[in-house]
Amino acid sequence: MSATTLAMLLLGDGRLPSGGHAHSGGVEAAITDGRIVDITTLEAFVIGRLSTTGLTEASLAAATVHALTGTTTADHTRDVLAVLDLEAEARIIAPALRMASRRLGRQLARVAGRCWPHPVLASLADAAPDGAHQPVALGACGFAAGVGVQAVADLAVHHAVSTPAQAAVRLLGLDPYAVAALTADMASLATGVAAAAVAAATGPFAELPAPNGPILDIAATEHAGRDARMFAT
Repeated sequence: MSATTLAMLLLGDGRLPSGGHAHSGGVEAAITDGRIVDITTLEAFVIGRLSTTGLTEASLAAATVHALTGTTTADHTRDVLAVLDLEAEARIIAPALRMASRRLGRQLARVAGRCWPHPVLASLADAAPDGAHQPVALGACGFAAGVGVQAVADLAVHHAVSTPAQAAVRLLGLDPYAVAALTADMASLATGVAAAAVAAATGPFAELPAPNGPILDIAATEHAGRDARMFAT
C-alpha cells in the first residue's frame, strides 16, 4: 500500500480523532423537525445536502490543494490560505456552523500535524489562528499528506454523504445495512459532485460554487440553542 493511499484512507476514516463523530451534518435537527423519519426521507436529505453544502465544501478543499501546488514561499502560502478561508467564511451563513467548521478544521490540522508534519500546516495556523474552516483545512492536510486535488474532492464528498447517513443510524435506529446500501447508491451523484468541484478548483476563488440550503442554516441555529441534543450540529 502506498503512503498516499494510506493517507487517503485515514482522512476518510470517521475514527480519525478530528471531531467529526460529534456532528450529524444537520440530521439531528432534521429528525427533530420531522423532516427525516425513515430511509426514504434520509435519502432525500442526503441528496440535497450533497448537492449544496457537499459541492461547496468539496470545491473549497480541491481549490486549496490546487492553489497550494503553485505557492512559492511561506508568506505566499499563508496569504493564499487566508484568502481561501475568507471564501469559506462567506459561504457559511449560520454562526453556529461557522464555529463548528473552524473547530473541525483546527482539530483536523492538529491530527494531521502528528501524522504528516509539513510546513503548510504551520502556514495554515498563521493564516487562521482560531482554526481554518474545515474544507480549507482538509485541502491543506491533504496537500501535506500528498493527496491530490481529485482525491481531496472525493474525500469531501465522502464525508458529505457518510456523516449524515451514519448519524441517522444512531438517532433513528435505522437498519445499518439499508443505510450502507443508500450510501453506495449515492456513487453516481457523488462522482458528479466531485467532478464539478475539481473543475471549479482551477478558477478564481471568488467564483467557487456557493450553493446553500437555507433550511439547514435555520435548523442549525435552532439546534445550537437546544439543551437536549446528541450532536454538536
